[in-house]
Amino acid sequence: MKRLFSLLAIVALLTLSACGGSNDGSSSNNGGKKGKQTEISILFGKEVMKEFEAATKEFGAENNVKVNIIPLAGANAYEKMTSLYSSGNAPTIMLVAQEFAEFKDRLLDLSNEPWIDHVQEGMTDFVTVDGKVYGQPATVEAFGFIYNKAVLDKAVGGDFDPKTVKTQDDLKNLLDKLDALDGVEPIHVSPMDWSLGAHVTNPLFAAQSSDRDERHQFMQDMLDGKVSLSENKVFDGWIKTFDLMKEYNQAKKSPLAPQYDDGPLALAGGQVGLWFMGNWAYPQLAEIDPDGEYGFLPVPISNDASDYGNSQISVGVPSYWVIDASQSSKEQQEVAKKFLDWLVSTEKGQEHYVKNFNFIPVFDNFKVNPEDSLSLSVMDYMKDNNTLEWMNSYYPADGFPAMGASLQKYLSNEIDREGLAKEFEDYWKNAGK
Repeated sequence: MKRLFSLLAIVALLTLSACGGSNDGSSSNNGGKKGKQTEISILFGKEVMKEFEAATKEFGAENNVKVNIIPLAGANAYEKMTSLYSSGNAPTIMLVAQEFAEFKDRLLDLSNEPWIDHVQEGMTDFVTVDGKVYGQPATVEAFGFIYNKAVLDKAVGGDFDPKTVKTQDDLKNLLDKLDALDGVEPIHVSPMDWSLGAHVTNPLFAAQSSDRDERHQFMQDMLDGKVSLSENKVFDGWIKTFDLMKEYNQAKKSPLAPQYDDGPLALAGGQVGLWFMGNWAYPQLAEIDPDGEYGFLPVPISNDASDYGNSQISVGVPSYWVIDASQSSKEQQEVAKKFLDWLVSTEKGQEHYVKNFNFIPVFDNFKVNPEDSLSLSVMDYMKDNNTLEWMNSYYPADGFPAMGASLQKYLSNEIDREGLAKEFEDYWKNAGK
């Protein structure tokens, strides 16, 4: 009998062990108890991949979750999402921008999530449909001419003041001074289609008017084929500024050759004074030059300092976290919601968000705040209300690849100004048809 009892006890212990799941000390999503590991996937294409992986690993270890990150791998988000949904492999979480309109019917309603009460006013308007919120704003980002202050101080022979650049002539004067420095080129221009097509084009649309309705009407007029860009004052000024970028480009002999990583190396390494890019580049700049000081200059489009756009930089919510509702399980959806809340509501998540991703918070509950020079520069523009709307969020889903390709042709002298205007006009009047 004792032998039988011992055997039964062993079986019971083995059964309990099997039901207990992982013995690695990681916890599940239910009160920290050990249990079956949940697996989710995240479509992520930003420049802080290494830093984002570290955050997902920490969240996964705390919550017994395996997080698989799906990189864009050269595709844009629209192409990647279309492919993954078609194959039945939709990511659990996705980072989307203009793709939202195409995929909103497949997404989870996030209106009752705890972070909703802390998001800043207006930051979820883009992802709100019939009163329901379908996305969490990732951050506020800005783009324009990033400057290396140490290099610009040398160029001007003193303490550089960014407020001295408000016109095209001011910009050209600065580029000439940079060009006069030994061993320094004035500007680095990154030729990726997303940088040219989404960011360089933004002032063309945003500076059309300080009135939101008027600039959005301009975009509608482009769609309706009613705009002649060759007769548009803002287009004329915008292309002249781009011509300055071409003329003083570090890589003007082979303008399509640079990769993204060449930009931070050039700017932080003191090889150039300016780089057209966004504040998401700061982690790479800081890694190369931890003590460097950086800031933003606007992209002036005329020689009248009072013209709208000459003192502003483009600032907005670049993308939103969304959760798949059509192919993900309820358990995966719950874990996904927990991750998004962890990222903006916990001290560890906020540390990753601000210090590692270099994101600028769009929530009022953050106890961790940016301290780096580039983020502070963005916040100064925001404080002074010197910001341009992110019109590129309203481009058609294939808008930036199409316009980016045209600007690549223009940058490499394959088409002239008239050819660029025609390609832009042809794209817009045929978009979505």
